[in-house]
Amino acid sequence: MTTDSKPQPRVPKVILVGDSIRLSYAPLVAEKLASEATIVSPAANGGDSSNVLKNVQKWIISEQPEIVHFNCGIHDTKYFEASGKFQISPQQYEQNLRAIVERIRGETKATILFATSTPILDERAAATRQGRDYVLTNAAITQYNEIAVRVMAELKVPVNDLNARLSMPKPPAEPDQMIGADGVHLTDAGKVILADAVAELIASHLKTTSIDRDQ
Repeated sequence: MTTDSKPQPRVPKVILVGDSIRLSYAPLVAEKLASEATIVSPAANGGDSSNVLKNVQKWIISEQPEIVHFNCGIHDTKYFEASGKFQISPQQYEQNLRAIVERIRGETKATILFATSTPILDERAAATRQGRDYVLTNAAITQYNEIAVRVMAELKVPVNDLNARLSMPKPPAEPDQMIGADGVHLTDAGKVILADAVAELIASHLKTTSIDRDQ
């Protein structure tokens, strides 16, 4: 009996980082790319950009992936009316995004992809968050997405515009069919649309991704 001692080729590792939106579509992305990559999706909600930066070593750098697809933004835009402040100010959000990209680039060889934050349906979001000390609005999402897109353009990081995928879905689908009753989280249809968008972009970069065979 002979044994084939050739080492099995290692498939690329892809890290998905983000909030509960990412958590909801990640399993579908893993299914779609099962034959092409190992998808790692941390169990923790990524939260705001300060939390992603705080955990970049644990969630990303320690994994030494080939590709990182990340988002942060919705939690940053929580607006606390009593103080008149966002959870993370626009200025701090920009600083955090730059620091996250700098850490990943400086400590891994990964291709970095950034995803825009998904829309808020204002009336639904307000109705289901009565009594809370913060509000979520689509205007703030737009403001923070504009910051992120500008920063990523400067840093030459490809942007996956998930916001546009939900804001302008292919007919006959409507945006309010993609987002659930709470005005924030995805319906099953929304999860499929975003999983397709994420898997498509990652797959396009896998074609040109090299693996460090020494790992």
